[in-house]
Amino acid sequence: MKLLTRNDLPLQEETAVAIGLFDGIHAGHMALIDEIERRANLKSLIYTFDTKPNHAAYKNIYTAEEKVSIFASMNVDMLYQQPFTKEFSQLTKEEFLEYIVGNMHARHITVGFDFRFGRNAEGTADYLRSQAKHFGYTVCIVPPVKCQDGKISSTLIRGHIERGEMEQTVSLLKRFYFIDGKIEKGKHLGSSIGFPTANISTDKLLPRYGVYATIAQIDGKCYPAVTNVGIKPTVSDAGIANVETFIFGFSGDVYDEKMRVNFVSFLRGERAFPNVAALQKQIAQDAHLAQEMLKDLDVYKKYMLW
Repeated sequence: MKLLTRNDLPLQEETAVAIGLFDGIHAGHMALIDEIERRANLKSLIYTFDTKPNHAAYKNIYTAEEKVSIFASMNVDMLYQQPFTKEFSQLTKEEFLEYIVGNMHARHITVGFDFRFGRNAEGTADYLRSQAKHFGYTVCIVPPVKCQDGKISSTLIRGHIERGEMEQTVSLLKRFYFIDGKIEKGKHLGSSIGFPTANISTDKLLPRYGVYATIAQIDGKCYPAVTNVGIKPTVSDAGIANVETFIFGFSGDVYDEKMRVNFVSFLRGERAFPNVAALQKQIAQDAHLAQEMLKDLDVYKKYMLW
């Protein structure tokens, strides 16, 4: 997959373009991507936007870098991440469409049924269809993809993640929810109680605070692990959330190495213990449960990115 920049525009090759925010890159989004990949005579192109800024009430499901890695795992020719500047936000629906057709050399455009574009979200999927003959493209409007809870959406997935419902999350994403990060030097609190951990921090959406059976990916290899997400109330009063992973059967200096933590299953909620000894005992129980669950990693590999 080629990651396009402004210097690559306008494109010379004719393209089939899937347009959207792709927050979560869930089963509904993948229906759009599957549709453009079927256009054998055109280059497939995902046209998306910069990830929204995180704030207290809204956290992104994936960072911009994580989204690139997911798209790269698909059979897509090109990806363009549009900087969402003030100038860009003021484009009318007509100007936006001219920009897509001209710069992306679009000959086929695919969007979701609820796609909106242009200043004040004035452009709709119906408008896109109405302009197809004038601009010389074909169009596909993808209907909602349903699950037992209704329409698959980023809002639905975000709710499952926030409640620690990893099994429901993987069924909608078709991959484990994961967090990428660089392993940081911590305070060695885990080592002091017999469970040395690899720590990463992120500003993206965190699962419910608690303990999870996880699979850690480091340097192209995967390892069973147990992960705590939260503020560690027994041993810290900083109140700062992080992701702390104890990796089974792994040793070595991995500080500053990149790690991906795949969340397989929620084990228990985070809580304060009366003393460190009680915490040690509980961590040992958590580790045993996670090891039993993750005995055969091959079962889980189809839900992981490589």
